Amino acid sequence: MIIFAHGLEGSPNGSKIRALRNAGFDVVAPDFQGMVLAERVDLLHEICLEYASEQPILAGSSYGGLTAAIVAMRMENAFRGLLLCAPALHLVEPPVDDKTVLVAPNGLKTIIIHGLEDDIVPISCSIEYASRSRDEIVAFRKVNDGHRLAESHQEIIGAAQLLSGETIDS
Repeated sequence: MIIFAHGLEGSPNGSKIRALRNAGFDVVAPDFQGMVLAERVDLLHEICLEYASEQPILAGSSYGGLTAAIVAMRMENAFRGLLLCAPALHLVEPPVDDKTVLVAPNGLKTIIIHGLEDDIVPISCSIEYASRSRDEIVAFRKVNDGHRLAESHQEIIGAAQLLSGETIDS
């Protein structure tokens, strides 16, 4: 199971979420449209508490990636893995006062997928996050794609399969 936080202009039915569902994953995707970061974090935290016993994968894209990274730090042992797609880890707004405090929780398998041609979120944000986190738990995959990762759905599905520890038919 995956809990997926969509990006600022995304929706609960975005292409990454649909691709994961089409690959056989059960995906819970809350609607964060119109919410500021603090509201998104609070809602995602509540939803993750509901599913904590299932040890889901926590995933997020762009602004949703930032949201997921914060919730993962708050609930260190609640997830099977963390999947961040072009995460907007450079933004500073409540509840984040200092972006350098964002790190992958110790022991949480984490995969970051970021497009080399991303013109919205600098890839350096993901590089810095990975360097602040423990190397053995962060896999950083640079792909030939833009911010929306429209050409990287198979990479995202593969990362979810790896984090889940299961092979899903696609």
